[in-house]
Amino acid sequence: MAEPTSSTALAITATAGVGIAALLPWIDANALMGAVLGAALVAYTQKNLKPWQRLGGLLFSALVGYLMSTEMVAQTPLTETGTGGFIGAIVIVPLALKLMQQVDKLDIAALFRRGPGG
Repeated sequence: MAEPTSSTALAITATAGVGIAALLPWIDANALMGAVLGAALVAYTQKNLKPWQRLGGLLFSALVGYLMSTEMVAQTPLTETGTGGFIGAIVIVPLALKLMQQVDKLDIAALFRRGPGG
């Protein structure tokens, strides 16, 4: 029998982890499932990454999505934490990465230099 690909193994592991974590009473299973699905989508669409980098991105995105799920429900018209976790995982991490790239390009010294007209 052929070995499963890394993405299939990762999906099975994530699903098993969500199932086990849902048994814990203090875990919001809806938010966790939404966050893991969103994180899997983010990890799947990232190209040119090594498997360990993709796994790290999945874990980080799932964590951020889970943590943002209640805030997404509180601040938006969403009513379910699963949807909030999914959107949080998809939106927050790529948005933060884009912001980090923009901050790296920003020349703060140029903001404080006075030009000829100002």
